[in-house]
Amino acid sequence: MGRHRDTSSEGRSLLGLFGGRRRQPDDLFDRSFRSCRGCGADVYILAEDCRGCGVALELRAG
Repeated sequence: MGRHRDTSSEGRSLLGLFGGRRRQPDDLFDRSFRSCRGCGADVYILAEDCRGCGVALELRAG
């Protein structure tokens, strides 16, 4: 029979090696919107104006 590693114990040892913490998932969808200054509606970050009230939006660098 061939040698096989126990992947469950290996995974745990790697978690210990890197601090044992799991990263929180990055929610790109939530970061893709911002609030309109005029009406407070959620607006896509690359939109030029708000669909709700028509206020012109400035593009901002992250």
